[in-house]
Amino acid sequence: MSGSFHVSRFTTPGIALVLGALSPVRSAGAQETGTPVFHAPYRSFTSHEIGASASFGRSEQTGLEGSYRRGVGAVDVALRAGWMILDGGTDGFVLGLDGRVPLVSELRFPLRGALVTGVGLDFRNGTGVWVPVGLSLGRRLTVEHSAVSLVPYLQPTLLFTSVAADDVGFGLGLGLDLRLSTAFEVRVSGSFGTDAAPAGVAVTAAWLK
Repeated sequence: MSGSFHVSRFTTPGIALVLGALSPVRSAGAQETGTPVFHAPYRSFTSHEIGASASFGRSEQTGLEGSYRRGVGAVDVALRAGWMILDGGTDGFVLGLDGRVPLVSELRFPLRGALVTGVGLDFRNGTGVWVPVGLSLGRRLTVEHSAVSLVPYLQPTLLFTSVAADDVGFGLGLGLDLRLSTAFEVRVSGSFGTDAAPAGVAVTAAWLK
């Protein structure tokens, strides 16, 4: 794959990103549905993908979401919908729309970069709004003579929300995307930052077309 490193050339920064992505998460910035589902700067699919995510957050908050993502030229957009379950609190429906726009090519910079932004609605207590604006930075690492690859990445994100007491927050998302074949990928992400969003980790399964 053009612009990729083989695993045998795994650098120290790459190792640090992977270990960071898998380390325990304490507090979090969030995406457009208020869950710690972040996005690598790479598009893994050719035409579209279908995803299913489970997130586990602070205050015993659990989220179950489905998503549909499609490419529109160099940009890709996704519709997300799901149900948030809060132990001792209010359960409810969440709905979000996000976009990923390539900004930096690894041909000119050691990492691939993409703008990730969106808007989401939280219907648990009336109608709340989430608006994240983040920059995803990472590098795809390939396994020689195989379709398997992994992308460790980080995503600093500025979050505007009407749901939390602090209406503006900042979080650093960490993630690892593991593509097991040309049709399937597993993703793990989480973050830490301010209290403007739920803390936790998320696991996503994505079917690629």
